[in-house]
Amino acid sequence: MARKKKPLIKRLGSLLLFVVITLIVFNFGFLWKQSMIAIGIADLNWESINKINIDLDQDLENRALVFTYNETVIVSTNSEIKLYDVNGEFIAARKINSDSTRIIGMPSYFVVSDIQQGNIFVLDYLGNTTGEIKNLGPIEDIISANDNLFVVITLDNELSVYNHEGVLISNVQLPTGELLGLDVSKDKAQVIATILSSDMYQFNSKIITFSMASNLMIGGHNNYGDIVYGAKVYDDHIMIVDTNGKHAYRVGDSSDYTWDRPRDGELLYFEIDNNGSIFEIVKKDDINMTDYFLTGVNKDGKDIFKDIKTQKFNKIVLTQGKILLQNDRLLEIYSSDGILLASYESNKKINDVEWLNEDRVIIEFNDFIEVLELAY
Repeated sequence: MARKKKPLIKRLGSLLLFVVITLIVFNFGFLWKQSMIAIGIADLNWESINKINIDLDQDLENRALVFTYNETVIVSTNSEIKLYDVNGEFIAARKINSDSTRIIGMPSYFVVSDIQQGNIFVLDYLGNTTGEIKNLGPIEDIISANDNLFVVITLDNELSVYNHEGVLISNVQLPTGELLGLDVSKDKAQVIATILSSDMYQFNSKIITFSMASNLMIGGHNNYGDIVYGAKVYDDHIMIVDTNGKHAYRVGDSSDYTWDRPRDGELLYFEIDNNGSIFEIVKKDDINMTDYFLTGVNKDGKDIFKDIKTQKFNKIVLTQGKILLQNDRLLEIYSSDGILLASYESNKKINDVEWLNEDRVIIEFNDFIEVLELAY
C-alpha cells in the first residue's frame, strides 16, 4: 500500500523549519555577535584572530620591520625574514642579513632591499628566492611596478627597472636633487618621480615622467615656490599634494593645472588612493582652540567629505573602499565617502597599523603583532 503524501502546506512548513534550523546552526557565531551588539552588552566591531609574538623594540638601532602584502605578514630583523598567513600562522623563515631593510610587495613576489649597501633579494610568498641584485650602492627609494617589475632609484638619482629575477630592464638618469616621491601609473607604463632642487635660492619641485617602454623621459613639470609632498598618476592626470594645497595636471603637459584647491590649515598627513582621490588630515588653529579635520577630494577636485575630529590622528592607511586613521591609542575606520564604520581603542601604545586585506588589519605593539578582523 503506497504511503500517503503529506499535504503541500505541511511539506513547505517542514522545509522552512529545516532551512531556519540550518541557518541558525551554521551562522550561530554571526547571529550571536549581532545580538550582543543590538542589546548593547558588547562592542564587537573587532574580533581578535591571532597574535604573533615578537619583540619589536629589542634593539632600537635595528628594530624589526613589519610589512603586509598579498594577505601575508612579513617580519624582518637584521638577520631573518619570517612569513605569516592571513590568520597569523607561521609559513616560513629565511636568513637574510640587512642592516637597513626596505620591503615592497608585488602580487607574486616581494622585494627585500638593504638600502645602505644596495643588495636586493626577490622572494615569493613561500620564502623562495627568485632573484638577487648585489652592491647597487645606497638606495633612495624602491617601489613595485607590476607582477614582475620593480623600480629602484639610487642616491645619485639613477632610475632602474628590474624584473622578478633581478634582471635590468631599463634605466635613465634623473635630474639632480632630493627625491620626494615615486609612483607608477595604473597601466604600469609610466614612472613619476618628484625631485626637490634649489635654483637661485628658490625651491624648485620637478615632477618627471619616465616611460618604461621607450626608456625615455616623456614629460616634466616645474612647480616653483611650492614643495611637492607627493604626486600620483591616475589615468592621464597627475594628482599633486604640496605646501599650498592640492592640484592636478595632464601627463606631459607643462601648462597650468587642470584644477587647484588651496588648503585651509596645516597638512599633517595625506594619502592618494587608486581612484585619484586625495585624503588629508589637516590641523587648523583658531584663537582659543585647535581643530583637526579629515578631508577627501576626488580626482576632479570636488569635495567628497570634510569631517571634524575630536583628537589628532597621525596616519592614514587606505584599502579598497576604506580609510583607516591611527594615533597612539585609537583606530577609526571610514568608508571612502566618509561614513564611520568602526573604531578600536587600545590600552597599549600602538606603534603602527597596516591592512592585511579589506577586512583585517595588523596592529604592531612593542612585544607582539595582533591580527584583528572587522566584525560589524
